[in-house]
Amino acid sequence: MLRLLHALPAFTSVILLLPAFKVFASSPLTQNAFNNELLFAGNQTVVTASRSKQPLVQAPAVVTVITGEQLQSYGAVTLLDALRYVPGVHVAEANAGVANVTIRGLNSQYANTLLVMIDNRPVNEQFTGGVFWQLVPILVSQIKRIEVVRGPGSVLYGANAYNGVINIITKTPQDLAKAGSNLQFRTVLGGYKSDYDELMASAADRYGNAFTLGFGYTHTGGFGAGGALGVHDNEAVPFISLDAQHKMASGMLRLQAGDLEYAGNFYEILYLIGLHTHTTYTVLRYDEPSSKNPLSLRLSYNNFKAVSQSILIEQTHSFEGEVQKQNQIAKHHTLVYGFTWNHTTFHGDDIFPGRHVQDLFGVYAQDEWQLPQNWLAYLGVRFDNATVYGSNFSPRISLLKRLGSDQVLRVAYGASFQAPTLLETYLNTPVPLAPGLTGWGLGNAKLKTVTLNGLEIDWRKELSKGYLEVNGFYNSINNLIGLQPISFAPSPPYPPGTPTKLMYENVGGATLYGVEIESELQLTRRLRGLLNYTFLDQQTNSHGAFQGTFTQKHIFNAAVDARLGGKWDAFVGFHAVGASRLSTFGVFTNAPAYANMDLRLGYQLRGGKEPLTLALIAHNLFGNRHIEQPPPPASGLPAQVAPIGTAVYIALEGKF
Repeated sequence: MLRLLHALPAFTSVILLLPAFKVFASSPLTQNAFNNELLFAGNQTVVTASRSKQPLVQAPAVVTVITGEQLQSYGAVTLLDALRYVPGVHVAEANAGVANVTIRGLNSQYANTLLVMIDNRPVNEQFTGGVFWQLVPILVSQIKRIEVVRGPGSVLYGANAYNGVINIITKTPQDLAKAGSNLQFRTVLGGYKSDYDELMASAADRYGNAFTLGFGYTHTGGFGAGGALGVHDNEAVPFISLDAQHKMASGMLRLQAGDLEYAGNFYEILYLIGLHTHTTYTVLRYDEPSSKNPLSLRLSYNNFKAVSQSILIEQTHSFEGEVQKQNQIAKHHTLVYGFTWNHTTFHGDDIFPGRHVQDLFGVYAQDEWQLPQNWLAYLGVRFDNATVYGSNFSPRISLLKRLGSDQVLRVAYGASFQAPTLLETYLNTPVPLAPGLTGWGLGNAKLKTVTLNGLEIDWRKELSKGYLEVNGFYNSINNLIGLQPISFAPSPPYPPGTPTKLMYENVGGATLYGVEIESELQLTRRLRGLLNYTFLDQQTNSHGAFQGTFTQKHIFNAAVDARLGGKWDAFVGFHAVGASRLSTFGVFTNAPAYANMDLRLGYQLRGGKEPLTLALIAHNLFGNRHIEQPPPPASGLPAQVAPIGTAVYIALEGKF
């Protein structure tokens, strides 16, 4: 905490100096200098929280929006950089190849309590249920906006939406072709010998056809210091994508396909040296964005293969689809309903022998009910059935009351669930425990789903130049899953309690509660700011419930975005995270509290329809080489968590 206090004066001084930059102004403020939006866009139309278009203030859950323009303005090199300033979200990079992201606590080495989607299509990895963030098939420059929904989301999205949803919404080929330029590029060079390169070519004709061809390449030397016991986290990721669109009489047909390769080393529980993965996907969708009662259809196929030193870690084939319909019923009811399905086959050398199959089916319905006296109600329910873990019901009730013209009070109850993953069900692999000692990790086909019952109360006030929002939540969680020892090595020669066999089991329940406070303000014509604070706490009702998880009690974010006059703009962000502790079979390790500062200084080399921008970006200006995730116990094996230092980048992006 002392480290955080020492950092605050530096951030305060920067904030106080930024308004003085307006003396450099040499041209009037342009009409779209801030795109008429605040830093994380409070006044927005959103779709993810209710599966229908609505003002953000009328959503049944708390939503944060990050626009594509804002990704550029504050120097987001990767998707992870975009999420760090969202209230309630915790980003923990163990090393350059491994990152775990959660909403409202319970982070872990394989975080899987969060659903991540691209254009409403789930991209969570099927085997672990989590997200390999470096393998998310998206170009940062193609992102239109990101919607982050906090709280139970299973009522509309099923198992992975356990405590939140992130929906990455892309620019369509028509959006890109309308921009007046057919080529768009982005290149970022710098920290950790890294380069991030993107190129998109778009075209459209007068018959309603448009396409975008995208190329991406990422390479990093990694955070780790190397050596016999260091983290070797260098990686390379090439990516190619096709996005084609055809306008029809009543809707839009869209085809998306891509191929992504990964080569690197994966240090997270297992040591996968020389890991190579191959991902291909194809998505066909039909939408009616302009219809009063829209219909949407989606079919997709995803193939994922991972090999390390000639060992097949996993190969997964997944077919999934969804049908959704919206209907306006009478004057006061809007009904959204649909069904989803998923058929997955998988096999690998680290699971029980044979080819395994899992089928999932879900059906959902939600009514948006306009009530008298400025009340609005959402009543929803979902039924899911899976061949592995059976059936689950997920209800949600959300009540909103408009308090005058500028305040909204929301009270909500929701139930959600986290399904046992394929890894937790079918694992059968050796696990290195110490030099000369190898244990065995086993799955469990009798696991129950993890359930969450959550209560929320939220108050939001629209200000003349921004907003203020306070949210409190309480979650009761049951049937948490963790690895438990079922046999032990002899003592001596090994220390007492040294496990030789580990099995996934339901390990008990917990309560998790907290408060989120956030505000965004237009401070001056040229200066806007963001401030948010998250407090989290948790209690367990059994000894091993928090096995393998870690939660930070305090997360604080502050940022300012300034137009300095002429062609200059700047962003300064401050990010502070409290300490966390990881329990590994009774052995505790810690990640100390840390604070860092991000900076972007941009200059517009060319304006108009073919803009060109050069920027200097610096992450973690304090250079304190902090760690963001508690490391597993030291046992003579190579490290899995690498310290993070200052990273400086040069970014060039534009159109031509």
